[in-house]
Amino acid sequence: MAVPLVGQQADPQPTHLWTTDYARLLWGDTKAVLGAPLHWDKGDWTIAGIAATTVGGAAFFDQRIRDSVQAHRTISEDKFMKHFQNIGASWALVAMGGFEVWGEVGHNDKAKRVAMDAITADLIGPVLIISSVKYTVWRARPYANQGPFEFKPFGRDNQSFPSGHTATAFSLCTVLAEHYPAWWVQVLCYGSAATVGYARIEQNAHFTSDVIAGGFVGWSVARAVVHRHDRLLKPNKLTWVPVANGSRVGVLCYKSF
Repeated sequence: MAVPLVGQQADPQPTHLWTTDYARLLWGDTKAVLGAPLHWDKGDWTIAGIAATTVGGAAFFDQRIRDSVQAHRTISEDKFMKHFQNIGASWALVAMGGFEVWGEVGHNDKAKRVAMDAITADLIGPVLIISSVKYTVWRARPYANQGPFEFKPFGRDNQSFPSGHTATAFSLCTVLAEHYPAWWVQVLCYGSAATVGYARIEQNAHFTSDVIAGGFVGWSVARAVVHRHDRLLKPNKLTWVPVANGSRVGVLCYKSF
């Protein structure tokens, strides 16, 4: 019978989504992501500032971009974009479920990690953060023809900012890009996510600043989740184990990387 080593902790990342271990992981990830600003350094705040400035600056061009895109809208493009935008909705769910099934049926640990990372990032980013901001900002949709600076609390269609489809697309594609770092995967993933963002503008469902904000949230949350899970799988820590060989007693220390 194997005896647990003193001072050595079990791997905190669960092996299945339907366990209480995953519920604890999700709770820990949520607290870590939402509480991250409390631990940001100067570089982190600089990135956040650039993101906020980009979104705010884009808002002043929202109406012009919207009018230009709608003026050049074609039947063939409209049909393509109407379907392609589902990468940020139902198709993303299918992809997550596909990786989970692949991982469980094929005993592929990497596929299971992709599914776990993608689902976790989606629940924290698009579902929790994006939904909360939508209901807080209450920005009118472009198709309402009220302009980009119309905010009406408690309006049924006033959920334009940020773009949930774009956040979901960037969240999923970022997870895939982090796990499969080949250049063509990066191009395919981020190119697809950016196309989803454009599709939401073309479909007259979001302004450009909505899309940029959604993309930032999806990308940043997904990266945070993937990197946190990587640290859980490969903890950089010092472990100590008592050792005895009959005549000597001591402590063995080693560091994992």
